[in-house]
Amino acid sequence: MGWWRKKNTEEADAKQKLVQENGEVVLEKLIEYCNGKSNPIKTFSASQILRGTDNFSPNNSLILHATGSYQCYKGMLEDHRPVLVKKWVINGHKNFLKLLGCCLEFPNPVIVYEYAQSIMCREKSKYLFDVSLPWNMRLKIAKEVADALTYLHTAFSKSIIHKDMIPCNIFLDGEGTAKLSGFNNSVLIPEGEKFVEDMVVEGTFGYLDHNYMATGVVTENTDVYGFGAFMITLLTALQPSLVVKLYKDSPIELVEDGGFVGIVDPKLLESCKEEETWQFRTFFILSLRCIGCVGEEVPKMIEVAKELKMIMLV
Repeated sequence: MGWWRKKNTEEADAKQKLVQENGEVVLEKLIEYCNGKSNPIKTFSASQILRGTDNFSPNNSLILHATGSYQCYKGMLEDHRPVLVKKWVINGHKNFLKLLGCCLEFPNPVIVYEYAQSIMCREKSKYLFDVSLPWNMRLKIAKEVADALTYLHTAFSKSIIHKDMIPCNIFLDGEGTAKLSGFNNSVLIPEGEKFVEDMVVEGTFGYLDHNYMATGVVTENTDVYGFGAFMITLLTALQPSLVVKLYKDSPIELVEDGGFVGIVDPKLLESCKEEETWQFRTFFILSLRCIGCVGEEVPKMIEVAKELKMIMLV
């Protein structure tokens, strides 16, 4: 049985090596952010934190009520050093795909998320998403994704720009709640700044802001444009090349003469009600404002989310 033990030992050693190699990526980032110094991060056990804060005693609370997403406590380490402990009081935004954990024991690390289904078609199709979704669900998806983007833009001192608002990054959980994912291309806008420059333009054609493509400058409008293109996809079920065409062809005329109905997904028109026709029109106009085709200013995501909520109430 010695060979068996040797085999298990070799496999365990190989896995540990992968953990160390993959963990180096995190370590390198920490060192980079600390101006080349060694890793300053120490891991504490739950028992150490509970002892240090006296089980998060109210007597050690530095702020009576949660500020933003955390509560602050004064703590004491075992070497009698006083510390500030931040305890998160929310578990992320409900409209983000929740990260459960990861495995570093493979050559390429594996990430584990909560289970949710993509809104993409399950079979090969000309459509960009599952067109069996009824209008009320499409409208709900738009509203909840707008809420998620609003959170990214406003909840932190540095705005987070998603940069890739495409259908395959949207999921639905078992309760029909929209979940935004796909943060591979996301960037931070420095605190106090309105933009950041990308060295390389990244994203999906049709959902990319024209200003971003031309200059590499990322702003909140980069996401607003992508979201507007996503809205048009939800309404029409057509390829994003439609967005480029709309950008060139004075699309407001489609609204004024009622021609926009001709580009609405036929499945939505099969049994639509009068109020839904109004919703189609208002939804379409809002999407055009997002991509800069209508109006003098592109709306903020918080404004888009509010308007979508009003559309849903009709």
